[in-house]
Amino acid sequence: MPENNNFNELLIHTLKQIHVRLDRLEAKIDEKTDKADLKAVEQRFDSVENRLDSVENRLGSVENRLGSVESRLDRIESGVGAIKWAIGVGLAAIGVLMAVLKVF
Repeated sequence: MPENNNFNELLIHTLKQIHVRLDRLEAKIDEKTDKADLKAVEQRFDSVENRLDSVENRLGSVENRLGSVESRLDRIESGVGAIKWAIGVGLAAIGVLMAVLKVF
């Protein structure tokens, strides 16, 4: 029996060493896999970041266009206001003139 016990202990010790080595290999494989996965993710992130930069540039140009359109609309509105005022004054003047002419 003692020989069998020594053999069992040797076998258990060997299996423990194999287990430790397999754990180390698994950790290395996981680390390399994580790095490979991160590279792909980083590339995708860079691609998305570039797209967002181009969209941001487009939005900037659209904002500039909207600013110029807004200023044009403000000028048009002020022009329409001036025309309304001129028409109102003209109609009032015509009304006063007609009232004065009616008296005569």
